[in-house]
Amino acid sequence: MRRIHQLSLLLPLAFFIAACVQYLGIVSGDVYSLAAIYTRDGFILISLILSLPLIYKQKWASDRNVLRGLRHLFFLIIITSGILFLSDERLGLLQERFLEKNVLSASLADAVFIISWAFFAVVFILIALGTLRNLIYVKRKRTTARNFTWLMIVLLLYSLASVPEYYSESALDSTLLKYLNYVLLFIFINFAVINSFRVGWINYLNKKQKLGCFWGGLILTPVQIGFLSRFRDINPIMSFSPLLERFIEMGMVFLTIYLVTSFLALLSHLPTAKIYDRKMQQVQSLQDLSRALSSEFDWAKLVRTIIKLASEVAESEFAWLELYDPKSGKLALISSRNLSQSERQKWKASTDGRLVDKLSRTKDTMLFNQASKAELVRSVKKWKKDIGSLMAVPMIASDRILGFLYAAKKEEFGFEQDDAEMLRAFSDQAAIAVQNARLVEESIIKERLEQELRIAHEAQMKLLPKHMPKIQGIEIDAVCITANEVGGDYYDFFELGDGKLGVVIGDVSGKGPSAAFYMAEVKGIMEALAKEVRSPKAMLVAANETLYRNFERKTFISLIYGILDAQDRRFTFCRAGHCPLFLVNSHDEQPRLLEPRGLGVGLDAGTVFERTLEQMQIELKEGDTLLLYTDGVTEARNPKGDEFGEERLAETLLQVKSGSPTEIKKSIIHNIYSFFDGQNAYDDLTFIVIKAQSDEKAR
Repeated sequence: MRRIHQLSLLLPLAFFIAACVQYLGIVSGDVYSLAAIYTRDGFILISLILSLPLIYKQKWASDRNVLRGLRHLFFLIIITSGILFLSDERLGLLQERFLEKNVLSASLADAVFIISWAFFAVVFILIALGTLRNLIYVKRKRTTARNFTWLMIVLLLYSLASVPEYYSESALDSTLLKYLNYVLLFIFINFAVINSFRVGWINYLNKKQKLGCFWGGLILTPVQIGFLSRFRDINPIMSFSPLLERFIEMGMVFLTIYLVTSFLALLSHLPTAKIYDRKMQQVQSLQDLSRALSSEFDWAKLVRTIIKLASEVAESEFAWLELYDPKSGKLALISSRNLSQSERQKWKASTDGRLVDKLSRTKDTMLFNQASKAELVRSVKKWKKDIGSLMAVPMIASDRILGFLYAAKKEEFGFEQDDAEMLRAFSDQAAIAVQNARLVEESIIKERLEQELRIAHEAQMKLLPKHMPKIQGIEIDAVCITANEVGGDYYDFFELGDGKLGVVIGDVSGKGPSAAFYMAEVKGIMEALAKEVRSPKAMLVAANETLYRNFERKTFISLIYGILDAQDRRFTFCRAGHCPLFLVNSHDEQPRLLEPRGLGVGLDAGTVFERTLEQMQIELKEGDTLLLYTDGVTEARNPKGDEFGEERLAETLLQVKSGSPTEIKKSIIHNIYSFFDGQNAYDDLTFIVIKAQSDEKAR
């Protein structure tokens, strides 16, 4: 590829050198003939055709760097015109020494000078055309490349038509060539004008750049016009090649037309340069907000960014943001710009007037260019006295008003309707950003809470017995299934020695983390008292005394505490406001419901609690099953709202009374979840199954 690129540069140079050698032979008189002259111009034509790709390969200007191309073009014309004016005298003398349609003898030094000037001029025009081509291609359309290509083709054809006209000796031929030249010139001028209207690059200059181009154009345009005029008067390239002379001359004509058109277009853009800059700033602010929308979820940074960019978009002196609190539903001043500390502390005026009601009803932007005369802004004026003009826009996301955005100036008539529309577009983006930030914040809080609840659940499960107790003649199994991550149900076993086992089951009022906290506190107290107090009643009285002092008055716990004596197969227990016990005998057709009196723990300081608490003792015979449970078992509800109830629980026990405690446990869980019919449990499910083994199995 590099060799091909080098070849594209060397080939036109080679043909140009061949033309120069031919010209030197013509000037010296060695090869003077029309054939030699046409051969020389043929070399020039081939050289020009091969040079055209150089126009398309230049990177002096692009849609991303227009100024670089303009700077190169400016200095190129200034330097070239300076060289022309410095060589003015020498070029003028050479022009006089050559007749208009004859190539006379000249010194070798003169010929070399003309060749050098021709080479410099053609390089200049190729670079200039390449720069113009890149400017024309800024924001190109489908016809842009076609029109420029046709311009180059007509330029070559017109230059070629000038050769026989210059050397023709026939009047008829001269007349036909003259008309052909007029037609080609007309077509060339049309394409030159069409391409000169491609000045879209001016739209992408800011005010400062447009002013710089204006002053540059003020210098460059007359210099180029003078350059073209003087070039036509003193240019001796005609003696070297009329084709090359016409190509350079018409290329400079196109350059002049384009510069004049661009300068006039620039003049028409200057009055609106500030508006364009402002639009660009507003678009940039919207882009900045879009980036913040996708990357900024820090609430404090986001609201500061919204106020900063809103102030820039509206070019306002003051701006503030009011948002509804998601919990209280009240408006709050979230962020502001250029409001004093006193004004922020006294803020309330904008929320107690009719302006908020009007904005909420219309859901549209409101513009007040004379705030002092607007009734809706009276309450705002009382709070912020130096406001002359005000814009207010509701922030709407998902068809819900999140709050209001305000922009204000001290001067009256400080805003236009266009400012209000831009602020509305900005507020729509800001509302999405606010909603997303809130959703992210809520999701983070929810995720953190879920993580904390998972940790709490794991901690709570660790408080429950890891293994079922092993006691001779008795088989035990138990389960605790929380409805949420944490719950208030509790059961435990205490080894008391001499074949005795303490059994406790309880249910703290309420649900969630607070119930779980109280459950942990109950476990600690019960575990501490179990080895010191041998009577279930004394145990619960002591526990109530301790827990009453630590519980809130609205909190209590229902408990059953009993002592299981394996040797006598007796179960002595008290029921403190808890669910009754089920006793299933292998010979009975219905379970017995054991329901001794008792008040919930934590409801009374001690006297009433101890007086109402009843202790009961039962004897467990071979195959008897004892079920202790919490209210989550019987109060489990199906989708219709029906409770599982004691009757269904009794039926379940009767169906599996001959099974092991583990089998009974699985059957109860299966029946309850079948009863749920896909609905989630509302309360915790906790129960203990105690079964007296047969004598043979016990041994």
